[in-house]
Amino acid sequence: MRPLHHPATDDIELTAVLYALADPVRLRLIRGLSRDTPVSCIAACVEDELPRATLSRHFDVLRSAGLVRTVKSGTQNLNTLRCDDLERRFPGLLRAVLAGCGAPVKSASKPAAKAAAATRRGGAARRPAAKARG
Repeated sequence: MRPLHHPATDDIELTAVLYALADPVRLRLIRGLSRDTPVSCIAACVEDELPRATLSRHFDVLRSAGLVRTVKSGTQNLNTLRCDDLERRFPGLLRAVLAGCGAPVKSASKPAAKAAAATRRGGAARRPAAKARG
């Protein structure tokens, strides 16, 4: 069994993400994964009954694009959206896609949101000044 490849955050390419999201089936899978808990391939595909080989191929495209992280758990593959990584790399993209397809939008964690905001401003995240002791 070959190991699953997950690109590093800095290696996620916009063209690969947009290609993966251009397919209606993969977009529905992303909507099914927009919950906080890891979801099996079959459970993410509630609306369609697709053959396992087709699901496997769709998840491979999503994983290669950097949209999904997959972890083996016994005989299942459990998938989660890489929300924080995508927010750090392309601020607001996943949020806009999920909002556009009617899925609940998960907010990025506070450190990721601060880093994304700092990137948009063109600088590093600022820390509050230390209070003077008196």
